[in-house]
Amino acid sequence: MRKLSLILLVATASSFMASCSHEDVKPDQSNTGQTQDPNNPGGEEGTPSAWKVVNTSDERADDEISVTVNAATVYQTMEGFGASDCWLGEYVGTKYAAKSSMAKLLFSQDTTLDGQLSGIGLSMWRVNLGAGSAEQGEGSDLEDVTRRAECYLANDGVTYDWTKCKGQQYFMQEAKKYGVEKMLLFSNSPLVFWTKNGKAFSNSGDKANLEDEGYEKFAEYMSEVSKHFTESGIPIDYISPVNEPQYNWDGGQEGSGWQNSEIAKLVRLLDEKLGSQTTQIVIPEAAKWSATYSNTYNGRANQISEFFGSGENSVKDLSHVHKVVGAHSYWEDRNWTDLRKIRSNAYNEAQSNGIGLWQTEWSMLDDYPATDNYPGLDGATYMDNALYLSRVIYSDLVWANVSSWCYWTVWGQERWSQKNRFYLIKLGGNVADYADDYSDVTTGGNWAANVNLYVLGNYSRFVRPGFRRVEMDCGLDRSFFGSAFLSEDGNTLVAVYTNLTDQKLRVNPSVSGFSGNTKFLRFVTDKDKRLERTNMSDGNIVVPAKSVTTIVYCK
Repeated sequence: MRKLSLILLVATASSFMASCSHEDVKPDQSNTGQTQDPNNPGGEEGTPSAWKVVNTSDERADDEISVTVNAATVYQTMEGFGASDCWLGEYVGTKYAAKSSMAKLLFSQDTTLDGQLSGIGLSMWRVNLGAGSAEQGEGSDLEDVTRRAECYLANDGVTYDWTKCKGQQYFMQEAKKYGVEKMLLFSNSPLVFWTKNGKAFSNSGDKANLEDEGYEKFAEYMSEVSKHFTESGIPIDYISPVNEPQYNWDGGQEGSGWQNSEIAKLVRLLDEKLGSQTTQIVIPEAAKWSATYSNTYNGRANQISEFFGSGENSVKDLSHVHKVVGAHSYWEDRNWTDLRKIRSNAYNEAQSNGIGLWQTEWSMLDDYPATDNYPGLDGATYMDNALYLSRVIYSDLVWANVSSWCYWTVWGQERWSQKNRFYLIKLGGNVADYADDYSDVTTGGNWAANVNLYVLGNYSRFVRPGFRRVEMDCGLDRSFFGSAFLSEDGNTLVAVYTNLTDQKLRVNPSVSGFSGNTKFLRFVTDKDKRLERTNMSDGNIVVPAKSVTTIVYCK
């Protein structure tokens, strides 16, 4: 048995949660006396005394592990955890009777009277700013209707029609209602009115599918959309004007390649058009981390130094440009060497240019990652894939030092034995576990929250904007790892552990610098539990096998 201890050296600092008792979040009484949809975390009427309080000192563990957290060593300040409404948010928001339950599950920070969390409390919501392919219908030449998207211009390409994107607007409104802190609009393609081929996909190769005179029009359009929603009570914090510019996007969905020089041109115009708005510009949504620091794509790589260095494409001095580079974690997550080395390279390059990093999209695109502790897709359970998600989040937080992390698609179908690689919430006629479904999800249907959603919630619900990542050392054992975060006011410490082993592991805390009437809460997600809450009466921490477990320490 490995008999080692957890040392928490917690420095006082300054944030968000004032306590971790049953008053730590607003009680959700909206469903008092009602049995909840089994797909939606909730509960029947209860009282705070019904919350489970457990003495865990005698809880059985198979082994013990050494972890050190030093909150005197502070890294990035978190800006948010989020997800994207692409591509099905429009249909869910207009065709699904349970849309309000799904919004609550995504955005709520409340707690039901019986102690269950009402939602995963996303703090950032990424909204697809469509290019108008949906209005073109079959003429868009995009076969999959779910890959088409509306824009806010009428067919004349001039008049704004704010009744469009009704389903997407529903979720924007719900996000605002539940207190989601950050709203981001992102664009995959310029509007079809101004593209070179009149389509939302490109045949311009590695160049932008945008007419010369379209740059100013496109910038004006994004500024007007931002202004409209901000004045309507949904402030737009960020606009991301291009997406994965390293790819040519010559069919299948909205998209365009972009040269760095073309991105710089568009960003300068957008900065000008935003004028007195407080909206910030986030670029470039690089398709891979390596594109941010190496010359992997001709004319569209080295994007950290290109945009934030001193060269001709630099936009670092523009007032609306957020001092981060956004990138995606796809394809460079196959093993621990890549996870660490590639992200560390990106972080080092960002530091040398005085900026931060965001991870703005990830889902499990690679169907056969070679990394250890993963059985391969054919043998993987839903929980195996969710543990893989936590591995990527951890790597981006610790080695890329990202201050924001976003999952790609909230909604998806399970097809072609893909299991839960591409969604947080499963849609279809058959949403049973491990059931492929090829029904039309654009007209409504059934839904089920997947374990992916709750693993993301192990981070998003507790690590709030303003929390700072602090030093944690779990040794070199990649079957057990974790990250730790301290609130601004120093009253709350959050530790998120991922246990890939088949053993229950005990970490024995020895806490210093965090004295007082400390409370301990444990939230477990595993094959059976979905952020299940335990109010512990002692500091003995047991992390269940094959789980993501959040421990909240607070005064």
